[in-house]
Amino acid sequence: MFSYRGVEPPPAFSTQVKKPLYRDTVWYIMNLKQAEQIVGGLSTPSKMPSYSWSISAKRCNTGSKLAKVKGSVCYNCYALKGRYMFPNVQNALDRRFNAWSGDREKFIKAMVFIMHNKQHIINKGVFRWFDSGDIQGIEMLTDINRIARASPHVKHWLPTKEYTLMKTHSLDISHNLILRVSNPTRNKSFKGSFAYVSAVYDTKVKGSYMCPAPKQNNECGSCRACWDKSVKEVVYKAH
Repeated sequence: MFSYRGVEPPPAFSTQVKKPLYRDTVWYIMNLKQAEQIVGGLSTPSKMPSYSWSISAKRCNTGSKLAKVKGSVCYNCYALKGRYMFPNVQNALDRRFNAWSGDREKFIKAMVFIMHNKQHIINKGVFRWFDSGDIQGIEMLTDINRIARASPHVKHWLPTKEYTLMKTHSLDISHNLILRVSNPTRNKSFKGSFAYVSAVYDTKVKGSYMCPAPKQNNECGSCRACWDKSVKEVVYKAH
């Protein structure tokens, strides 16, 4: 069995990948630093227990339209202001997008290498996609799904507002990838619209899981509800 620098993939690893993409990964990815350079680097959201991979919110297909609609969850978007707009941050976000679009196959292999070698990810067992930005289309969703399938020891959470894509794709989504679709409108239930959803409310909502971050220094703490498939709807309190 191929070993990723001492981290042995689970027994089912080789059977869960449709083709052995990653057995030759070590030929050009010799260490974590190189792998992270290939994917354009990772982000470290302050409230999260996990690393993330993100792109500029300016690239959001649906979110960029919602950002202009007063009352939508994207209006006054946090990823379109503050430190996210610093030139060095924007450059990093663009670098990640270019890393994916420039060589998708190499990007996939590097991300899988990271999932199997970055000790923090191994220890926490969770990873977030898009603390800024969103899926760019079926090609990106396909690639992320392949990465998740090849790293079954990690739970992948992908929040999205790409509603048409979520309704029309025919991918067999990996068991450890949760696509949590965000309600575009504040203070409205989204239950039943998709398998896993989230919503933003101004007040507490009965019958839904309320994100505890506002009560714990705006941090996830020990909560992992966003990654948990038993939690159908996560409600965030409006900022």
